Amino acid sequence: MRRIAAIALSVLMAFSLSACGTAEKETKVSVEAAATTAVTEAGKVAETKEGKPIKIGVSAPDLTNVFFIQIKDAMKKALTGPNDELIIQDAAGDQNKQMNDVADMINQGCDVICISAINSEGVRATLEACKEAGIPVIAFNTSVKNPELVQCTVVSDNKAAGKLCAEALAKALDGKGKVVEITYSITEVCYDRQIGFEEELKKYPDIQIIQAKDVEKPKSDYSQPIMIDFINANPVIDGVFTINDPTARGAIAALKEAGRLENTKVVSIDGSDEGKGFIRSGEMVASAAQDPAGIGTMCIETAYSLLTGKTIEEKVVVPMSIISKDNVDK
Repeated sequence: MRRIAAIALSVLMAFSLSACGTAEKETKVSVEAAATTAVTEAGKVAETKEGKPIKIGVSAPDLTNVFFIQIKDAMKKALTGPNDELIIQDAAGDQNKQMNDVADMINQGCDVICISAINSEGVRATLEACKEAGIPVIAFNTSVKNPELVQCTVVSDNKAAGKLCAEALAKALDGKGKVVEITYSITEVCYDRQIGFEEELKKYPDIQIIQAKDVEKPKSDYSQPIMIDFINANPVIDGVFTINDPTARGAIAALKEAGRLENTKVVSIDGSDEGKGFIRSGEMVASAAQDPAGIGTMCIETAYSLLTGKTIEEKVVVPMSIISKDNVDK
């Protein structure tokens, strides 16, 4: 059954376009049922795996991002069985590769698959393939548009993160100024950050969002050209909101090159070591800190609970905090 589901998912890849433009089409595609009993209940899975090594598949969107590296390391530490293993794949920001990676995990006989979706809506066909193969799925870092296809979602409070960034930026700007946003709205996690930021900023009528644009991939190579365009189009930019620390890196580089970093306040989300470095150097005002180790550990603990028939929460929200110059060394 798993092999059939994996083949079906691979076929879907041939018809899939880029992650940014095909979400609507892909959600209409469903994988043909491989058998009449497609879903294996957690208790039955536990019976077949009792006393045997557990294999957990993990599809990360970008393992060059230190945040996901920290999640991966925490997942490895959380394994309890001496022969239990993780099958970890880096989708490298490519939705098609993520589909292929999951198909490979199905073929390898993974007992649980953890997915951080590149496209929260476009991942539906991948989740359906896991369901057809009887493999439970844990969504981590970002929610999916079809939560009924996953057993648990482990995420940070991303709206709260956006609000924390807005508060920090408003304080740095004394409640007034012109702000730009570098966003990535095709994933729930980044969209929630943007919404939280914009909702909180409404409390400050003298702060105006003058421009916003989605980055193709949430990395510095993609955010730097966007920031250059913002600089060229706007003689005054008082603040910048970016959806993660790697994106902030590109914005900071562009502002430095233009000689405008000193007069522009940057805020971001991740709380990574790199982000803390920007804060210490005065290049960034604040970064809303996630708990990657907590997310990784929770995913593995939830996987074990699923396979032993224990009751699990449908959604686990990991709290956020704000890092600024006042607490960066604490």
